[in-house]
Amino acid sequence: VAHFTTRYHDQRLATWANAAMSLALVAASVVVVMAVAAVVRPAARRLGRAASMGSLGVLLFVTAAAGLAVVLTRFTQILRAYHPLDIAWPPSTALAYVLLALGIRRLFRRRGHRLRFVGVAVVAVSALALVWSGTTYGRSNRVRTWVEQGTVTGQRVARFWSGATDRDGDGHSFAFGGGDCDDSNPDVYPGARDEPGDGVDADCFDGDGTSLDVADMGDGRYGERPEGLERPSFLVFSVDALRPDHVGCFGYEREISPNLDALCERSVRFENAVAQSSRSIRSFPSMWTGLYPSQIAFGDEYLYPSLLEDNTTVAEVLRDAGWETVMVMGTDYFDRTGDFFQGFERVEQDPVYKPPRDRTVRQAVSHLERLAQGDEPWLLWVHLFNVHLEYLWDGTPSELGDEPVDEYDTEVLLADRQLGVLMEALERNGAADDTVVVVVSDHGEAFGEHGNQGHSTTLYEEELRSVLTLYVPGIAPRAVERTVGLFDLAPTLLNLAGLPVPHPMPARSLLPLANGRDEAFPDDRLIFSELMPDGMFPFDQKAIRRGDTKLVWWVRDGTFQLFDLASDPGERRDLSDDQPERAQEMLGLLRAWIANTNLPNNRSRDVVADNRLDSPPERMTHPLDVRFPGMFRVLGFDLERTRYRPGERIPMTFYYEVLDDVDRDLFFYVDIEGPPGYDHVHDFHAHHYPLNGHYRTSEWRAGEILRDPVEMVIPHDIRRPVDMKVTLRVLEDRRPVEFLVDGREQTTLHLSDLEIR
Repeated sequence: VAHFTTRYHDQRLATWANAAMSLALVAASVVVVMAVAAVVRPAARRLGRAASMGSLGVLLFVTAAAGLAVVLTRFTQILRAYHPLDIAWPPSTALAYVLLALGIRRLFRRRGHRLRFVGVAVVAVSALALVWSGTTYGRSNRVRTWVEQGTVTGQRVARFWSGATDRDGDGHSFAFGGGDCDDSNPDVYPGARDEPGDGVDADCFDGDGTSLDVADMGDGRYGERPEGLERPSFLVFSVDALRPDHVGCFGYEREISPNLDALCERSVRFENAVAQSSRSIRSFPSMWTGLYPSQIAFGDEYLYPSLLEDNTTVAEVLRDAGWETVMVMGTDYFDRTGDFFQGFERVEQDPVYKPPRDRTVRQAVSHLERLAQGDEPWLLWVHLFNVHLEYLWDGTPSELGDEPVDEYDTEVLLADRQLGVLMEALERNGAADDTVVVVVSDHGEAFGEHGNQGHSTTLYEEELRSVLTLYVPGIAPRAVERTVGLFDLAPTLLNLAGLPVPHPMPARSLLPLANGRDEAFPDDRLIFSELMPDGMFPFDQKAIRRGDTKLVWWVRDGTFQLFDLASDPGERRDLSDDQPERAQEMLGLLRAWIANTNLPNNRSRDVVADNRLDSPPERMTHPLDVRFPGMFRVLGFDLERTRYRPGERIPMTFYYEVLDDVDRDLFFYVDIEGPPGYDHVHDFHAHHYPLNGHYRTSEWRAGEILRDPVEMVIPHDIRRPVDMKVTLRVLEDRRPVEFLVDGREQTTLHLSDLEIR
């Protein structure tokens, strides 16, 4: 239980794993009981009435309670992931059900046929309750959020009834909180594309089109540069998943960051820095472009979406203005993300997922020594990955304890030592007086505060709050309380370099705040964060904050939560029902921001609309007829060629015909396998939710023809030449789903052969 609870990223996965384990234990218990019964039965006969069912029940209850108390005492981290009520309600519900069943059984035995009408009454009351629920469900957002996010099966039940009452088949019902303002028109639903001027409120929000203007696009809103700092160099030191509340200068009691604390003493420290995403692959591009993730042009790759050339990064602007740009990446995680290091002339990316902890900074020091001897300014970005899960992966002993948070803090301590090595090299090479030093983390890390471990799954504060310190020669150290975004770093660096921003952006230079002009950042500035779906991470969430007010919106589900961070920094009390007008105002601003600023290929409804076809394509390179009975069939796929080289992309496009409404959330496994004995190639596959996570099967509607494009990136270091095969499996809760091919049941379908040369 403790392993599932503390090592799974998502609480639902942990819950399902614990449930499966519980069923296995029940089955094992039956075998044990049968074995022990032969021994216990003679003793029970001697006890007489003392061995009644009631006594046995009391004994079992006391034993279970004592066992649970021991487990929770021994593994206290379980209570950080699950509220005590979450733990108590399953056994309490089971006990209540047993007692109710026994009571009804006794009544029927006594009254007999007189209670037959009870069945009819129960059916009638249930029908009335269903009608009442359909019309009222969703009025209490707190209840809806608990049902759909605080329970394991509540979301599926709600979606079933919403689908059953969806009259026009657009995926949104007028009942059960669907919010469809015209359930007779399939082009009208919350989130639809609302073209202004056609007289139709297609998205059920703010009339025809969207009148609210919250884009806030500007020129970076520069501040005054320090005198004498004409063309500074920049050292950006980033640490993956570093929480500010685990750093001494941000208030942490453990002494695990002495080098960063020393740098803080002479830097501008931003106490409330917010990441624009809790996923690195979206957060870093935002930080380097000054744009929100949904404003950035990403590629179609299902797992590692590339940064397209349409974007312009800070590194590109500096490079074109004469700065030498170097990146040292302490992981191979971003290796398959095309143009992720756009603008960096030299990129030294480690060939393994987690290298030895000193290797990244050792490589960075060699670059620093060379750069410091040159005549031109430079940008050096150094990223450490060791604070990322799994902590202490190589067997390094924890210096602080055995809990996951102790292992995490040990990694922070080890990363801080590497910062000390880098700062000593900066001083030793005489570059400290004209170098701006930035220490930043791309996002935070969860430890069960809202039922999750790690990051990339929610937009709560533990995953969004980030470290941000800025050392600028000539600017006095200070602590800034104003809320800022990590993407504000982009115009800040260009401001310090004396260069204009390459495009309008919502980000603002931090120099006014660094110079003490807090009024330059108004209290009511809107800052957004988001999780955008992709193949393996289907989370579609948006968050908006204005001062201390924050609203988190689960776009696909339609639920939201409102928090006052001043009185509730841990986001424990949802105020959406207590302050409905305030919640609707924030939700309206968030929806207007999506409508006005998000690129179409970053909006789920636009992606779905673009991939919902009127008819099957006239030509497919590989036509099929693979039927998943009662759900859908695979019509075929496109794969234009079968011979590739390392580094190339393999584009595949699947086509589905939905035979009936699908109430199951299916996951598609497109695997690329080598011959027997061939080493497994990490992340060389297309394991994905359909349409890059934008349109899950539980939302599919009968009669739809869907296009599902995926792209797989061939690793540069793949062992070749090799002949590989592409296969397809469809899974539900990690279990293969059977399909029919020529009347035969299968779970794995061979799609094609590939040559990597």
